[in-house]
Amino acid sequence: MTLLNRKFVGSWLIFSVAMASLVAPIASPEDGLPPTAVAPAGAPVVTTSKSLNVENDKVKTSAEHLYNSPAERANDDLLITEVKSSLAEKGISDNYPVEVDCDHGTIQLSGVVASADDAKKAESIAMSTDGVVGVKNKLTWR
Repeated sequence: MTLLNRKFVGSWLIFSVAMASLVAPIASPEDGLPPTAVAPAGAPVVTTSKSLNVENDKVKTSAEHLYNSPAERANDDLLITEVKSSLAEKGISDNYPVEVDCDHGTIQLSGVVASADDAKKAESIAMSTDGVVGVKNKLTWR
């Protein structure tokens, strides 16, 4: 991705996150959705809980991140997108449940890949992405 495109995508993500935080409704028990945690001003809490099944392989993640601004979250979202794209281009995540998360520039890889070599390649790909400061590789293989 060229630097100009990356800046555009980053700016767009920052704007989108900022706008979403202004207009996002708070879930209520009547909606059938889990309650949203409200953090002190200036420290929003973003919690994700996802599950992915592929045949007999499962990936279940739950992460809680504290951000000082929507721009910080947007930067992590951009890094997640870039790492996922790179893994897909190299065929590492084809037909396998690979979860990519990011917390202040540190990528966490979890899930299942085809081999130990693919797990090492995935870590190398993530670490070589501009803006990534570290990688936690929790990938398993069969």
